[in-house]
Amino acid sequence: MLDGVVVSFGGYSDRTQFMLPIIDRYILKEVTKSFLAIMTVLMLIVVSQSYIRILQDAVSGTITNEVMTRLLGLEVLQVLGPVTPPTFFFAILYTLGRMYRDSEMTALAAGGVGLRRIYRAFALAAIPVALIVAWFTLDLVPWVNANKAEIMAQQKDESAELGMAVAGRFNEFSKGGLVFYVEKMSDDKRRMRNVFVQNRQHGKLGLITAAEGHQYTEPDTGDQYLVLSRGHRYEGSPGNNEYSVGDFAKYGILIDQKSNQSEVIPTKAIPTRELLGSDDLRMMAELEYRLMFPVAVLIFTILSVPLSKSMPREGIYGRLLLALLFYVLFLNLQAVSGNWMISGLTPAWLGRWWVHPFMLLLGGAVMLYKSPRMFRVLRGRLRSRTT
Repeated sequence: MLDGVVVSFGGYSDRTQFMLPIIDRYILKEVTKSFLAIMTVLMLIVVSQSYIRILQDAVSGTITNEVMTRLLGLEVLQVLGPVTPPTFFFAILYTLGRMYRDSEMTALAAGGVGLRRIYRAFALAAIPVALIVAWFTLDLVPWVNANKAEIMAQQKDESAELGMAVAGRFNEFSKGGLVFYVEKMSDDKRRMRNVFVQNRQHGKLGLITAAEGHQYTEPDTGDQYLVLSRGHRYEGSPGNNEYSVGDFAKYGILIDQKSNQSEVIPTKAIPTRELLGSDDLRMMAELEYRLMFPVAVLIFTILSVPLSKSMPREGIYGRLLLALLFYVLFLNLQAVSGNWMISGLTPAWLGRWWVHPFMLLLGGAVMLYKSPRMFRVLRGRLRSRTT
């Protein structure tokens, strides 16, 4: 603060002109500190949850240990876009709430700094943040989703080829349809010794023991087989005494049957440039979904200033809870709007854009309810215009 500093030109005293740059820097500095602190906490939570999920997939054999780090890094990049708008929203709320509590906003108002000037200060940060979020959601997130889909497709192929099998442990494939145990495996995991297999064929449970086994790929179809040598097969139904026992020199088990259909790219992995101009409702809904996050930065910046207003000795946590409810409602409306758009319940021209004006109207209604004086002033102005 520049108490007592006055710049005068020709008898005209302009204290506000000299103070404004310092006020901007002060507000932006406080918002930046809050933003980084909240972002750090949220990213730690998200990364921890993602790591636990990926670790569970690795333990169950869905993915290999080598791709865990890659998937975790992609998960971090994927959530940057959706996490940034609420982080910026709560950073503004916390900063302004603290300033109201410490009477700093009262001092600024006494010095001639109104809400318009406060909005201008936040706009200096909100516009760059919105542009960064737009890059996240329009370019980075589709690239991340495409890479994740490619990795999971590779893991599926490796799973079909028993590439993730571990010697000395029961390995599950084909969604539990094939379970086998192998005592020893070669370095390339192509040949096995002392194999125990459980599989189902035509609704009957079969148990197989074999001295050796190896993988085989049908050249014409690309189907994957597990070929067992010198073993025995026991087939029957649990609780039934009718069992068949057979010996074999070679026995083949189908692991994966290749499909002639090409892999379908998930909608969330399609580049944004391919979504532009599309008449497909799913494509249009996905494009509008990606655009909702950068627009949300601007919308919630507008809402954050009135939502953060409180009395000097009033706590800020009640306002933060209200803001949390606002953003949870926004996320739910975001999902509902997509379903309504795809099902045709809302017209294509309206799409998902109604969510943002609705949030602005809801925020205005809450502020009028919280500020009866503002409501009376607004009602008086409306009456004076009608008379």
